[in-house]
Amino acid sequence: MALQMLGTFILWFGWYGFNGGSALLSDSRNAHEVVALAAVNTTLSGGTAGIVALMANLWYLERYTGEPFFDLKYAMNGSLAGLVAITGGCGVMEPWSAVVTGFFAGLLYLVGSIFLVKIRLDDAVDAIPVHMFNGIWGIIAVGLFASPSRLLAAYGRDDHPGLFFSWYNGDSDAVLLGTQLVGLLFMFGWVMFFMLPFFIWLDWKGWFRSDPLEEIVGLDTSYHGGLALLAGTGEGVNPEYISAYKKKKSEENDLRRRNRGLTDTVSGGTGSAREAEDDYDDSVQDEPITM
Repeated sequence: MALQMLGTFILWFGWYGFNGGSALLSDSRNAHEVVALAAVNTTLSGGTAGIVALMANLWYLERYTGEPFFDLKYAMNGSLAGLVAITGGCGVMEPWSAVVTGFFAGLLYLVGSIFLVKIRLDDAVDAIPVHMFNGIWGIIAVGLFASPSRLLAAYGRDDHPGLFFSWYNGDSDAVLLGTQLVGLLFMFGWVMFFMLPFFIWLDWKGWFRSDPLEEIVGLDTSYHGGLALLAGTGEGVNPEYISAYKKKKSEENDLRRRNRGLTDTVSGGTGSAREAEDDYDDSVQDEPITM
């Protein structure tokens, strides 16, 4: 948990670099004001989202389990969700808008995380609710809360503010919101066009996800030859799963040797490279796994 907290704070610190730092490239005479505003909004949105996600999860646990507790994972990922959501509009929003954006970002993260569990979509680090869902919300938030005065300071024009300010001024200018939505649809189309065939091919080849048994044992062991060093933590892998994994790998190696023998018989080769690979696999299988 301490390393996760450290990672969150490192990311949060770095966020000021590309939220506030990017404004330094502006030719505006008010660039220093934009930098300061971006830093303030980044802090407000990230902090608000973290608190909201933490407290909302506490309520959810009390409501559905009767055993509420403060889960810092939701505070950390909630803060990252708020940072993602404010990135698009950090230099053109009022501070109160950043608080509103962070508030909904924290809720959206929690709802998205629960939704992925319900549909059984494995996302171990909650990247989808943090980055995708709140990236979408951040794009929409710009179209809603971009302030005319902040747009003027950052870009030198304020003819199309956010929809909220348009309504407040008695207008119904939704040009900026519509532009944001069109850009969002373009990004979805671009990614789907290029990546969907790739993922369909991965699924067809059986490479889209690892074997369930290898997931239970742990990918450090099954993919990288590491050991399940979780003794005494209460998170150790059941020895029966380790035995089943070793048996499965042994059968795969035996089948590989038989296939290699047939190939060598036909080609007259020695298969030394294959032997080296099998020797390495055997050494991994023979390693004691500490429980």
